[in-house]
Amino acid sequence: MIHIMSRNKINLIGIVTITLSFCVLLFFATKNSNYYDEYTKKENINSFRHNKLKNNYYYSSESQQQQLVTQNLSVTIEDVLNFQRQQLADEMQYYEYPNGRFGVDAKNLRDLTPETGGAPMRSVIISTWRSGSTFLGDVLNALPGNYYHYEPLLTYDIVQIRGPPNDSKAIKSLKKLLRCDYTNMQEYLEFGQTHNYLFTHNTRLWNQCHLFPNFCYQPKFLEPYCKLFPLQSMKVVRLRLKIAARLLEDTSLNVRILLLIRDPRGFLQSRKHRVWCPGNADCDNPNIVCKDLVSDYKAAEKLAKKYPMTFKAVRYEDLSLSPYDMTQEVLQFYGLAFDDRVAEFLDTHTKQNVGGVSSTFRDSKSAPFHWTKELPYNEIQYIQDSCKLAMKLWGYKEASNASELLKNFNPLLPFPEFN
Repeated sequence: MIHIMSRNKINLIGIVTITLSFCVLLFFATKNSNYYDEYTKKENINSFRHNKLKNNYYYSSESQQQQLVTQNLSVTIEDVLNFQRQQLADEMQYYEYPNGRFGVDAKNLRDLTPETGGAPMRSVIISTWRSGSTFLGDVLNALPGNYYHYEPLLTYDIVQIRGPPNDSKAIKSLKKLLRCDYTNMQEYLEFGQTHNYLFTHNTRLWNQCHLFPNFCYQPKFLEPYCKLFPLQSMKVVRLRLKIAARLLEDTSLNVRILLLIRDPRGFLQSRKHRVWCPGNADCDNPNIVCKDLVSDYKAAEKLAKKYPMTFKAVRYEDLSLSPYDMTQEVLQFYGLAFDDRVAEFLDTHTKQNVGGVSSTFRDSKSAPFHWTKELPYNEIQYIQDSCKLAMKLWGYKEASNASELLKNFNPLLPFPEFN
């Protein structure tokens, strides 16, 4: 969720980006060119035109900006696609393609875009609520050329999918989205129309949704638009790992899954601040959520042996304490470059606390351990009694008494070696 204090700032940036994009779109929509092949020779000309349009925008009033958004009703889906192709060519100009590293043979944009017959790099995060997945998802989305499938199982509400009756349907939906197939996804699209945060985290898509809401929820637009992107990321918090493993079994997906784990004392304390959690057993019952942690551990043991190149598990606490090193490790696992834009994201999101409970702007070294100061010891003891096995498996130390928590208590034990 986007933090409260920066919402106005983000909205302003969004308006600037969207309106500028529309201006550029109107120019490029009149041109018939293959952007992948012609980009290099047109780079200098386009740069001049982009800057000219940008300068014109900054001197326009709010009413003029709105007029720019609505003045041309003849823009087609193909016009939007042509503009996005140009944007991606620009965005990916200096990206470091894997070129055989990390088991990924891709040398250029064409090798990774579905519309040109390429295989996109598909990065999936499996986690649970309030375990740092929004932060890690935004790290991946900071990469150039990324199309972000944010919480595609939101329609299931506050439940965990562990098996029938929802497992097959959920996996089918995830596979379709990872393949940019929006046919027969009406429930998902209708939910997005009334809960736009399903799409807002996908910033590159949402920019176009602002401009062309009549296109935004139509498969005839979403499918070709999604297929322009070389990187596809997805984060899921309602599906347990033993079910998510079916994505790895489908080798045609070429997907890599990272399991993100957090200390149950930490995520249960954090969930108390969310109105949607209390009273939902899959969310606030320590016995139930820690059975999921045990189940995920058992599944992780098997997957690490069967899919050592495409499955990995990490702890949120380790990521928070060493955000740069761990992010580099995570990106290397996914086969992705540690891009300057990722470094910039970490520079701005890991130094200080800004915003409310859903903010991803945090002092990363203290964020995972708020529970040591905010949870009463009797609640900590209850969670520990309910989660002994889960905590032991994932390397979390029990607090023996309340006074221990006042002495910079370190809950981390060595991480499991199955990675």
